[in-house]
This record gives sequence, structure tokens and C-alpha cells, in this order.
Amino acid sequence: MKRFIVGMVFWFALSLHAALLPDDAPLERHGGSLPSVAATESSASSPTKDSAQIMRFQEAYALLLEQSEAIKAQSYALDRAKTLALGAKLSFLPEISASALYLHVDKPIQEKLPIDSSAIPPNLAPMLTPLSQPIVLLDQNIIIGAITLIYPLYTGGARVQGIKLATIAHKDAQEALRLKKLASFEELANVYYGAVLARNIEHVLESSQHSANTHYQNALALEKAAQIAHLEVLSALVGLDKANNALKQAHDTSAIAQLALDSALKGEIKAIPSLELSLKPLPPEEHFVEKTLASYPALRSLELKIASAKSAKTLALAPFLPQIVAFGGAYANNANHALIMRAIPTWNLGLAANLSLISPHARVQKYQAAKLTQLEAQSLAAQAREDMSLLVRKTYRQAVSAQEEYQSARHSIDLASENLKLQQHAFRQGLATSVQVLDAQNALQSAQVQQQTNAFKAIIALARLYALSDSVEEFYGLVR
Repeated sequence: MKRFIVGMVFWFALSLHAALLPDDAPLERHGGSLPSVAATESSASSPTKDSAQIMRFQEAYALLLEQSEAIKAQSYALDRAKTLALGAKLSFLPEISASALYLHVDKPIQEKLPIDSSAIPPNLAPMLTPLSQPIVLLDQNIIIGAITLIYPLYTGGARVQGIKLATIAHKDAQEALRLKKLASFEELANVYYGAVLARNIEHVLESSQHSANTHYQNALALEKAAQIAHLEVLSALVGLDKANNALKQAHDTSAIAQLALDSALKGEIKAIPSLELSLKPLPPEEHFVEKTLASYPALRSLELKIASAKSAKTLALAPFLPQIVAFGGAYANNANHALIMRAIPTWNLGLAANLSLISPHARVQKYQAAKLTQLEAQSLAAQAREDMSLLVRKTYRQAVSAQEEYQSARHSIDLASENLKLQQHAFRQGLATSVQVLDAQNALQSAQVQQQTNAFKAIIALARLYALSDSVEEFYGLVR
């Protein structure tokens, strides 16, 4: 009975001492849910960060489209293809050229008529005197001007196919620009939400460090009251050191991630990411597969390559067909008294046709190569459609799985939070060790970090899914 009374007194004293100790402040921060976006934005807009402007992902992507040199380069390539397509249409215009010739010879070209003056009667000599003068065949200074026209009437379809090829190249440049924008969308999602993940993990570790520090202070107080051994204080101190080191690493990682984001956006606006993952149900899997197969730029580009190969095959037949050309010209000179210059016509018109019978240009082999190119493009397109379909289905299931894991992680956080509260209370009562408290803190920290990681995985999978289906606007409704 005496031993029982002593035990009750000791238990009462221990409970009273624990009641006088300060409660662990971070316990409320370790609740079952993540910090809200409003709270995050409030901390982001604190006086220490007034100079930074909060930027949503949609705004960051719009800024990237304006500033990305890679997208600008692709836009220039599109303009070049558009210019060449317009130039190909001009192949139906005739070629009209103006030319001039100036020639100076050492002396005029002259010739006399072979007339025997001794055989001419004296009475006719005065009349035939002009015939004895030299005849100017060509002047010493010759100037000739000409305007010539050449117009191909039939080229075996070369001009038509050339226009088609240029038009296809223009469309392919458009698809390449779309593909670059979608690829930039995925890349920015990784950088942007990578910065979000790093910052949120830093917040989690800040809470863990605060909890570890509070536990260490409680351990010091209990040791001072001779309620626990010094070993428990050392365990709490080791836990605090680990929490400090982890927080420092998280801070460095967050700074590097923010630096990468600022670099991607040219550093003009310091983007402070904020995140809220909406768990709205996704459209059916087949919806994304059909949209991807119908509109993804890489697949469209392969279809254009098939069309280009068909036109190239038709173009390879042109050398086997006749070439018919119309031509004409108008001429003028400065020496109408010279016989040769007077003999040059003032204008001409004509037709010319050419059919190559034997050629060293490997016409048959080039046609066969063009046909093989078409078959190659068709096979590549078929394989690409299968690969893209598989990629969409894989990405869809990854997104759904990550969303489910993100949501289920809340239960793990609730359990870990309650366990930490019990262990902290038990430690203050002398019924738990520092190791048990630290294990509970680590379990809660791990659950919160895992939830953040699941959120990041879900967002990246969704970004890829909506980029593949060319529906980036719908992505903004799921992740803000």
C-alpha cells in the first residue's frame, strides 16, 4: 500500500510538470492537409518578397512564348517556308529579260563589188560609180538591245509538283512550330512545378525543424527536472541536427529550382509559384488517344512527309516526259546602214520541244528511290501512331495513379500527425523516448513529402497528357 501511494504521488508530480511545459507549437502545422494556396500566397507576398510578383503557370507560359529564342527561331523558319511557298507559285510566270551588247572592232568590215571598170562603157561610168564604193557590212561600233521571253508550256508536271512540295514544306514548318510550343509547355511545367515542389518541401522541413527544436527544448526541461536521462537529450539533439541539415539542403534545392525558373523566364519577373491540384475526374482515355492521333504535330508532320514523298515521286517522272517551251524576242541596233545589222530581224516567236531519250542522270533509280521514300514514310507514320497511342495510354494511367496516391496520402498524413501528437504527449509524461518522437516526426515528414511528390508526378503527367492531345487550355482548369 505504501508503495502504491508513492507511485501515485510520483505520477501526479510528473503530470503536473508536463502540464507546465509549453505545448509543441508545430503540432497544428502538422495537420492532415497541406498548407493551402491562400496561405502560401500570403507568405509569398510578405514584406520580404514585395519585389516579387506572383505568377501563375499560364502567365509564365505566355511569357515564355514571347521570350524563347528557340520559338523565335522556329517562327523564322516558318516565315522562310512561307516565302519559299510563295516563290514556288511564281514558277508559272514567264521569264522576260532585257539585254544589251556593245562591241568595238578595230575597223569597219567593208567589201567592194567585183566590177571591171575597163569593161564599162564611158557613157555608163558615171551611173555605175556608186557601185564601185565599198559596201559597209559591219560598223566599227556596234550596239544591240534585246528583250527576250521564255515561257515553259509543259514541263512534265515539274512546276505543279514543285508548288505542292513548297506548300507541304510550309505546312510542315507550321507543325514544327506547334511541336516546339508544346515541347516548351512540357519543359516549363517541369521547371515551374519543380520549383513549386522544392519550395513546398522546404516548408515541410521547416515545420519538422521547428518540431524537432521544440522537442529538444522539452527534453532539456525534463532533464533539468531529473525526469529523463541525458541520453534522451542527446537523441533529441541529434534529431535537431538532422532536421537543420535537411532544411539547409532543402533551402539550397529550392533556391536552385527558383533560379532555373527565373532563367527560363529571362529573369524579368521573379515567378513565385503557387499550386493547387484539382481532383476533377479526367475525360475517358480514348478521348485523349483520339485527339492525339488527330492533332499531334509530330504525327501531322509524318503525314505531310508522306504527301511530300508522293509529290517527289511524281516529280521524278518529269525527266521522262517532253519539255515544251515558247520563246520570243525583240531587237534594236544603232547601225541600220550596215548590211549585217539590217539583216537581223526586229522580233521573233517560236516553240521548242525536247525529249531526252538516254540520260546519264539515273532517272529510273531516282524514281525508284522516291517510291521507296514514300513507303518508308508510310511505315514510320504507322509506327509513330502506335507509339503515340501507347504513350498516351501510359501517361493517362500515370496521371490517374498519381492523383489517387496524392489523395490517399492525406490519410497517411492524418495518421502520422496523430501518432506524433501521442508520442510527444507520452514523452512529456515520461512514457516515450526521444527515438519514438523522432520516428514519429520522420514518419509525418515522409508522408508530407510523399504527398508533394505525388502532386508533382500528377501535374507532370497531366501536362504531358494535355500537351500530347494539344489541349493545354484544359490543363489550366486542373492545375492552377
